[in-house]
Amino acid sequence: MKAFKALLLLAVAAFTLPAIAENGMNSPYTRYGFGQLSGMEVGINKSMGGTGIGLRNNSQINLLNPASYAAVDTLTFLLDVGVSLHNANFTEGAVKMNARNTTFDYLAMQFRLKPRLGMTIAMMPFSNIGYNFSNSAVIDSYEDPTTGEIIKSEEGEEITVTNRYYGDGGLRQVTAGLGWSPLKGFSVGGNFSYIYGEVYHYAYNQYSETSISTRTKQYIADISTYKVDFGAQYQASFGKNRVTLGATYQLGHEIGNDTYVIDMTSTGTSVTSSDTLCTTPMSIPSGYGAGISYTFDERLTFAADYSVQQYGATNFFGYKGADRHRASIGFEYIPELVTRKLFRRARYRAGLHYATAHYYVGDHKGPTEYGATVGIGLPIMNGWNGKSIVNISGQAVHVRPNAPGMITENYLRLSVGLSFNEGWFDKWKVQ
Repeated sequence: MKAFKALLLLAVAAFTLPAIAENGMNSPYTRYGFGQLSGMEVGINKSMGGTGIGLRNNSQINLLNPASYAAVDTLTFLLDVGVSLHNANFTEGAVKMNARNTTFDYLAMQFRLKPRLGMTIAMMPFSNIGYNFSNSAVIDSYEDPTTGEIIKSEEGEEITVTNRYYGDGGLRQVTAGLGWSPLKGFSVGGNFSYIYGEVYHYAYNQYSETSISTRTKQYIADISTYKVDFGAQYQASFGKNRVTLGATYQLGHEIGNDTYVIDMTSTGTSVTSSDTLCTTPMSIPSGYGAGISYTFDERLTFAADYSVQQYGATNFFGYKGADRHRASIGFEYIPELVTRKLFRRARYRAGLHYATAHYYVGDHKGPTEYGATVGIGLPIMNGWNGKSIVNISGQAVHVRPNAPGMITENYLRLSVGLSFNEGWFDKWKVQ
């Protein structure tokens, strides 16, 4: 019955949320790899720098380590949903541009199936793609797209070439996971995710001289695959002190779907040649991570994570990826556990993170990301609910290129999540 209720809610969300879940991206770097990876952070993780492998909490969902699901309380149903507002600034030399977007981040629910066995069901983006930019230059020679011959322009003739790049799409994932605690203090778990979506990239050049053929390349992938993650946690308590160790492993595999590159040349409105190539299949990378958290008196928590996703063994339309490293630290402080004063019972959080790109830009590894987050978890205090929390976090992210001439990106994000903690499975008593 518990699983049926959760699946019913997820089914309703699957039909209603895509209508508002725009990919919300404007970054030219989403042209590479799978695009901008979304991760599996929910409200508490976002506020603490993205940590979670070593976090274990019976009142909030933590998708970063499925072993944590075993901690959910017997009579509790957890529902967590979040959205983000983004303000992005792009800088290339003296040129600057701003963009604002809204994204749907996640919907997750968690409940206990049996003693020591918890289940979580979630849906969220896996990656987002969205860009549209161009550049123009005056040339004195050009390559004939049909023959490959280099042709020089006539004296006094000025030819302008415009290169345009456009991308759209992204991948989404639906996840079901179990966490089981066979021994006191020790738990294991696994997530099974279904990943689906489309990847579209277009690149074409157009000349001011209409007699010169235009070349268009389309990169297309229709993806439907799975992802499997495993996790383990061990927790030990010493008086008011508690330490939790966590580890995760992601199973890598080749995606069976075909990826295509359509290379087409045209003059005016007539297509002169077209060639469709089936490229090397994409892959879900193997990966591993480790995390630790320390809690004192249930009020102060420190956490640290490190993870690697081995994208260096994957391909994207024939181009090799790069291993992605991510490190993060975070903390949470609660002034008082039991009080009617809102801001004394609030959860104050902050964190830092560092991440490398999972792709190359030409011969250079993609940009490096640095981020800082502050957040607050405000409890909903009324006569019938004292455990649900509104999670609010602000994040500043600097994306620094690793080669001159590349675009620098800066993001300010406001994330809002609502974490319902309800006693759905309490038995009614008749006096």
